[in-house]
Amino acid sequence: MMAISAKGKRRISVNERVYLWRMFENYDQSWFDGVQVTVAAVDQALFVRYGLHQPDDSRTAVISRGRGAPDIRTACPRFEGEDRVLTPQGVRDLIDWGLAVAL
Repeated sequence: MMAISAKGKRRISVNERVYLWRMFENYDQSWFDGVQVTVAAVDQALFVRYGLHQPDDSRTAVISRGRGAPDIRTACPRFEGEDRVLTPQGVRDLIDWGLAVAL
């Protein structure tokens, strides 16, 4: 199993598991256009991708239960605040939601 590079990523712990996350802007190269966040469990048990600023009526996230597992795109709640900013608490909420959906 290949390790996940921590370079340029922030660490966050949820339920005693460590995750790495980063925000970036990308167009026409991924699931979402614009500002997005990717989260990966250090043990590679969960991957979540979420595009910020999506319309409320079509908001989605992409979840995978591990490297090589199929990606599942599904409807999701809003994780950024009304100010359109994603905080570490929003990342925790995204991880908790991803774990609940992926089980």
